Parts: sequence; C-alpha cells; structure tokens
Amino acid sequence: MRMQVSEQGDEVFIELTGVAGRHQRILQALTQGPLPLHRSDGSTDAPLETADINVRAGADEMHIRLKGRSGRILEALSIYRYLRHELIEIGDAPAHAGDATAV
Repeated sequence: MRMQVSEQGDEVFIELTGVAGRHQRILQALTQGPLPLHRSDGSTDAPLETADINVRAGADEMHIRLKGRSGRILEALSIYRYLRHELIEIGDAPAHAGDATAV
C-alpha cells in the first residue's frame, strides 16, 4: 500500500493506493482511535467527530479529506504517523500473519 498525506490550509488530504479489500480497515483506523490534532486548550488528541471527513474510494484506492471543526488544526505528519502505526506496524503483527497481502 502507498500512502501520501498532505496539508492544504486547514485540510488534510490522504491518498492511498494499493488498498484492495482493506477499505473498511482504513476507515476503522480513522474512526476508532484518537485523531491527532491541536485544540485551543493545548491538548492534541480528539475523536474523529471533531473533524469533517470526505471519502472517495475506488477498487484499489482511497482519497480522504479531513477538515478540523471549531478551530481545531489537523497536522498531516501526525496523521501520517498514526495511520502508519495502525495500518502497517500493527497490520504486520503476528496476529495478521495469515494474511498473504501485507499492508
């Protein structure tokens, strides 16, 4: 899987290719864990409900746009690291050894 995360103003764009059959896992990673973002009170994690999300998906690709709500600022690098950990590092753990397609 190839992942590119970029920032444009107050939005973060996530482009994934080579996702065939893993669309649900990617969306779970985004919605189940804390989304790394900065809030005015200085804290850095918040649930996805604090961001607007737009997803376009094809058979082997996904394009995701995130935009923070209420002055929350999304950081592309933090989101990249979070998704890399959830999808690649954990995805390659022994529990997933039976999956012939590595994330």
